[in-house]
Amino acid sequence: MQLIKIDTIAECNKYFSRKTLHPLICLIDLSETKMCALLKPAFYAVLLNGVSCCSCCGWREYDFSSGTLTFISPDRTLNIDLFRRDENKPCFLLCFLPELIHGTALNGYFSDYTFFHYRQNEALHLSCNEEEIIKTCMEDIRKELQWCVDEYSQLLLANRLELLLNYSSRFYKRQFITRHDGNKNILVQTDKLLDDYFFSGNAQYKGLPTADYFARMQGFSSAYFEDMLRHETGKDTKEYVLDRQLVIACGQLLRTDKSIAEIAVNLGYSSSRNFCNLFKQVMGYTPTDYRVLN
Repeated sequence: MQLIKIDTIAECNKYFSRKTLHPLICLIDLSETKMCALLKPAFYAVLLNGVSCCSCCGWREYDFSSGTLTFISPDRTLNIDLFRRDENKPCFLLCFLPELIHGTALNGYFSDYTFFHYRQNEALHLSCNEEEIIKTCMEDIRKELQWCVDEYSQLLLANRLELLLNYSSRFYKRQFITRHDGNKNILVQTDKLLDDYFFSGNAQYKGLPTADYFARMQGFSSAYFEDMLRHETGKDTKEYVLDRQLVIACGQLLRTDKSIAEIAVNLGYSSSRNFCNLFKQVMGYTPTDYRVLN
C-alpha cells in the first residue's frame, strides 16, 4: 500500500474529495468512501471507528467493544484500512493543525493529552454511551464547520475540540480502571525488569532506567506506560525507580557485607555521600545506623 504524505487540511480534503470548510481543521466521514489508505499527516488526527474488536487496536476481553478512538500525532502513519471493518458503523476522521489552538487556553495544556503519543494498539475502546458522546462532539464540530469562517470560528472550533479531548481523557481513565488486573501483571513484569537491571550492574554503567526502557521491553509506547504507571501507583517512572532502588539498597545493607560505597556505586547513585543523604532523608537513619539497628 502506498504511503500518502499530507501536509495541509486542503490536501487532506482533496484526497478524500471533500470541500475545505476551514483551513485548520476538517472532519471526514470515512464510511462514505471505499478508499484504502496509509496516511502520514503532518498534523494531528483523531479516528473514530464503530468497530473495536480487532487486534490492530489492542482490544482485550475486558475492554468495551462499541467503538475505537485512535489518536495520531504529526508525521505518524495511520492505516485507515485496518480500522474500517463494518460499513454500517460510523467511521470519522478528524484532522487539525496545531495552529488551530494557538492563542487559546487549550494551547497551554495541550501537551497533557498524552494519548496522542500512544501507539495504535493502545487505542481507546468505547462503551455505547461513550461512543455516542464522542459522535456528538464530532457532530458539533461538523455543524460549526458549516458556518462561514469569521472571527469566532477558530475559538469555537477549539472549544469543541477541547470538549472532545476532555471526554477522551475521562474515558481513558476509565479504561485504565477496567484494565486494572492486566495492569497488575505489567507492574509485576516491571518490577522484575527493574530488579534484573539493578542486580546486573547496569545502573552503574548506564544510569537509571527510564519509561522508554520499560515500554520498549514490554511492547508499549513510553507515553502509555508512563500514564498507566501513574494511574496504578501514583508515581511517575523516575519516582518508581528511585523507590525500588532504595528498597534494594535496604536489602543489601541487611543481607550482604558490601560496603556502603560499593552498594551506592552498584545501584547507580552518583556518590556514596548522595546515597547517604537520600537514605537518611527517606528512612530517618544513615545507612550505617540502619544496618546496625536492624
